[in-house]
Amino acid sequence: MATIKDIAKKAGVSVATVSYVLNDRPVSEERKTKVLKAIEELNYVPNEVARRLRVKKNNTIAMVLPDIMNPFYPDLAKGCQDVARENGYTLLLFNTEDKQGQFAGIMVQVRKGGIDGMILANALEKDIEQVKKLMDTSFPIVLAHRGIEGLEVDSVTADNFSGGYMAAKHLITGGHVKIAFIEGLRGSAVSADRKKGFLKAMEDANLEVKPEWIVWGNTEYQKSYEGAKRLLELPADERPTAIFSSSDFMALGVIDAVKDLNLSIPGDIAVVGFDDLFITSFRFVQLTTVHIPRYEIGRRAMERLIEKINQKDKKDDIQNVVLSPKLMIRQTCGVEKG
Repeated sequence: MATIKDIAKKAGVSVATVSYVLNDRPVSEERKTKVLKAIEELNYVPNEVARRLRVKKNNTIAMVLPDIMNPFYPDLAKGCQDVARENGYTLLLFNTEDKQGQFAGIMVQVRKGGIDGMILANALEKDIEQVKKLMDTSFPIVLAHRGIEGLEVDSVTADNFSGGYMAAKHLITGGHVKIAFIEGLRGSAVSADRKKGFLKAMEDANLEVKPEWIVWGNTEYQKSYEGAKRLLELPADERPTAIFSSSDFMALGVIDAVKDLNLSIPGDIAVVGFDDLFITSFRFVQLTTVHIPRYEIGRRAMERLIEKINQKDKKDDIQNVVLSPKLMIRQTCGVEKG
């Protein structure tokens, strides 16, 4: 197991500097970044902290979000907060912005103690080793929304594969054969499953998916806008007639790209999103999308975490809850029913 000396050597700093970072004492941002990166790469877990995590209860739970500005997460966080409050827990929110190094810094805070359990809504494949190390200390963890394939940990997610399949099938049933796809964050099981569902529906219908019709949006408005614009600037006989975005936030970028090119929705191009954010039902949007029960995911995840906190010394089975999505048919796809 890695030690503070190992971290200091890998980061190229003194042991004292590592100690300062672990104890939130002032150090330069450059040195702090080096230390946090070394901690992440070495999967460092202090022995004393691990001991405190097992024996002390503080009625405080951490929730780690990937992007607090993304409108997907408030409902999920509200579900967690409501259950935490009902059970006498305080909820601390951490925001990683899906950036390298941020998760390692949060893990340092958690390992110091004072936190009874954690809801991870930001889990990515690259984080699997750090999550495993924390689980080895018997620290209670539940994944919400994003699961990690191959990791034996409790989770509450939605059936994103089925959601992707039903959205694509709805467009196909409506007569679309040239369908593009805007994919989300790489390394996210959520994005991967939505894409797999889309591809399966296209395969079952014997429809071609041209490589240039798969656009990386990275869950960002601007990238999705630019990607959709490139698709729509193709000659009319070469461009898709429908664009399926794997998140509503990205679909808003698609809609604006369509409008800026003086095309019509759904006349020239059909648009379908995913998540069913509150704005999608507004009169000026009316986006056809896939509803994800975000509040319910938050509630169920927190309920399970509190069960685990109260059963720390008991061996319990891993629970992976998968909630069903629902297709919300509105005006942007031009198809009334699938």
